Amino acid sequence: MKIFLFLITFFSFLSAQQLTGVVLEKTDEGTFHAIVGANVYWLNTANGTTTDTSGVFHLPVNTQSNRLVVSYIGYVSDTVTISDQSKINIILKPEAHGVAEVEIVGERQSTFVNYLAPQKTLVMSEKELFKAACCNLSESFETNPSIDVSFTDAITGTKQIEMLGLSGTYTQITLENLPAIRGLTSSVGLTYIPGTWVENIQVSKGVGSVANGYESITGQINVELRKPQKTDEKQFFFNFFGNQEQRMEANLNVRTPLSDEWSSMTLLHASTQQQIIDGNGDNFLDMPLYKTINAIQRFHFTNHTGWEGQLGVQFVNDDKQGGTTHGYNLDNASLALHPAEYSFAMNGNQLRVWGKTGYVFPQKQYQSIGLQWSLTRNRQNSFFTTHDYNANEEAGYLNLIYQSILDNTMHKFRTGLSLLYDKYDETFMHLRYQRTEQVPGAFFEYTYTPGDEFSMIAGIRADNHNLFGTFFTPRLHLRYTPQEDWVLRAVAGRGQRTSNIFAENMAYFASSRNVVVLPSNTNSVYGLDPEVASNVGFNVTHYFTWDYREATIAVDFYRTVFDKQVVADLDANAHQVRFYNLKGESYSNSVQVELNIQPIEKLDTRIAYRFYDVRQTINGTLRERPFVAQHRAFINFGYATDRDDENSSQMLYDLTLQWFGTKRLPDTQTNPAGLQSRSSSPNFVLANTQITRSFFAGLDLYFGIENLLNFRQTNPIIDAAHPNGSYFDSALLWGPIYGRTAYIGLRWRM
Repeated sequence: MKIFLFLITFFSFLSAQQLTGVVLEKTDEGTFHAIVGANVYWLNTANGTTTDTSGVFHLPVNTQSNRLVVSYIGYVSDTVTISDQSKINIILKPEAHGVAEVEIVGERQSTFVNYLAPQKTLVMSEKELFKAACCNLSESFETNPSIDVSFTDAITGTKQIEMLGLSGTYTQITLENLPAIRGLTSSVGLTYIPGTWVENIQVSKGVGSVANGYESITGQINVELRKPQKTDEKQFFFNFFGNQEQRMEANLNVRTPLSDEWSSMTLLHASTQQQIIDGNGDNFLDMPLYKTINAIQRFHFTNHTGWEGQLGVQFVNDDKQGGTTHGYNLDNASLALHPAEYSFAMNGNQLRVWGKTGYVFPQKQYQSIGLQWSLTRNRQNSFFTTHDYNANEEAGYLNLIYQSILDNTMHKFRTGLSLLYDKYDETFMHLRYQRTEQVPGAFFEYTYTPGDEFSMIAGIRADNHNLFGTFFTPRLHLRYTPQEDWVLRAVAGRGQRTSNIFAENMAYFASSRNVVVLPSNTNSVYGLDPEVASNVGFNVTHYFTWDYREATIAVDFYRTVFDKQVVADLDANAHQVRFYNLKGESYSNSVQVELNIQPIEKLDTRIAYRFYDVRQTINGTLRERPFVAQHRAFINFGYATDRDDENSSQMLYDLTLQWFGTKRLPDTQTNPAGLQSRSSSPNFVLANTQITRSFFAGLDLYFGIENLLNFRQTNPIIDAAHPNGSYFDSALLWGPIYGRTAYIGLRWRM
């Protein structure tokens, strides 16, 4: 706390010669909204500025005048005499006669970064998500060079993401800033969020805000769903998707205004695949057969005088079956009679309820208080011929946040209390693991914004874990703009999480490997310590024009260093996966260069190159982490034809090419010849393309091809002919397992 008091005193001294204020408008309902871009200047001088996206302005004190003029088109200009130069609130009134209607036509990029934000957060809009089929969240990052998406194994069809060269479990994934994909849903939860439900996705590298918890290490992905209160949201939205393998999906979004204060949104999803596909002829289904039902009902309330709230309920039921083409539906007794057959089955069931309640003080728009909460129940039953895993989870989350200013809007803060509750009951191979985690916490976050050139967010939180004791999480975000077209950002902080070794590593159950846990702390979860890591990062963005068109080039560097980590060791023994606490070094270095440009008009081009150096002490030796491509190159082209008005049609073309360098694979040299995997994967290229015809009346038809070049990993399963043998392994996957796939779909808004 002494550090924060020092920072506040220091920066207050620096800003003593500046006037800070906020320009607002008062609506007919009595609420206040910030006015962005209002002109503010000292009377009879040339010294002035404009308000930022929060309606805030910073202006050097002028000794020649103490009268401030504030103006904005459509509002009555106001002249204010300044006596107290610490802070000021100005409320403009609309002109009584009104102004002529002006239509401004512009185009926002499909992905963009808030220029003024201290933390670099990439916002993927609906326009970006619709560049691909985007059936669920795991398929939403095909056009994002910062996130890798891959299958975990050749049987379950589960996809995982990676950021900064580390597993997606180190990335905090939230749903409207509430914990969403964690615990039992770490490996399957990405499929629980259909893409057509998503309004936008916010991706940030490095540690996140302390207000969102302590689990973010390599980044945060926050998903914003479609809002019932947004009047620009279409009231009816239907999406249908189907591919050549007879995978079918349907989504329906219905927004219903209930009254002036209440509105609702119904989100429905159903998907299935029942066609047996064995493209590589190994007698195993390339993708499991499945049926999924997913529904959300949400409500929003506002009384237009400061109170606002929302309530949501989600239910998911997901059934999967996989294995050999004739054994995928067999039980234990039948499989015993057919040793060449293999069966996999999984049933996931989730019920989630969440809500938010907040109050914004009408006379002080910078001051508010809010409560976020969620309750989740997960049931997951999994059957593999060689392994069984059944688990139940009950989770609760509370987060109380209060935010205001210190003296003026240059110094903002938010503070609060949180409670995280997790109760697990897992049974793996007839061994039962039970635990309850209770983590009350408190946080404080200070934001300093003296102007558009510099900003800072410094936060710290303290949490008391009933199993691991008390720990502290400091985090810092800095932004500096030496020139208008250069933005420098830095981030540093720590994170901690509990490893759920079974739920997060189910891919290895689809093999003959024995699971071995080597505990070193009998009082911890599974006898293993929590994972603790530090992350530091720096990025620089340069804005420029190319033939009068806006362009950016950005360079990122991030380093993650683990103090404690749970190692999943596949190298020590080809017949085992060993879990134990890290003994030695473990780190990840990530460098990325990205260029966004229009080389010719309307051709949006995104080019990126990324380098990873990810190493971990495995079986006593510091070596490359397996399944990580050290080099990756990426290019995305997007072209859209002109659209005269909303009733005219438009064509959209999209092409994404990705080159992956070699990946180190786990050691299988002790296996007999012919039953060994290669030591590293080859280089390979993936290509996806989509064409969309946008008609009038909100109707879109789209056609696409995934894996256009038809590249796939040959023989993804070791010893597929003997699934009950000691060498069977389907988890050494480094590339796609299915070839070229065409799909078609439609979107209809009303």
